Amino acid sequence: MASFSVACILLPNAALMSLLVYIVATAIIDHFTDHFEAIKQVTIITKDPEQLILDINRRLHKTCTIINSEGAIAGENKTLICYISYFELQTMRDIISENKGSFSTVSTVDEILR
Repeated sequence: MASFSVACILLPNAALMSLLVYIVATAIIDHFTDHFEAIKQVTIITKDPEQLILDINRRLHKTCTIINSEGAIAGENKTLICYISYFELQTMRDIISENKGSFSTVSTVDEILR
């Protein structure tokens, strides 16, 4: 009789612990896979976009959207918007660092509609 009561106490706890481990593991895996699959929007503000555009096209095989913009202090600029994968981000950082005089931000995009 004692072994039956011990089994009744341990089995529900084991089931709940298994469920908790499953939920936590799923959440962690989703977090990391979503991070690597996310699309990155790189916004670059520069006065001289030509070399940046050529490097992005040559090294990443991507294109950019060019927007005329104006800074309160810097005056006329060009704003480039480019969408890349997480794994292309380091190459984009290298391109931006090689082209001095630019300001850039990186955002994560949840969805692109076409």
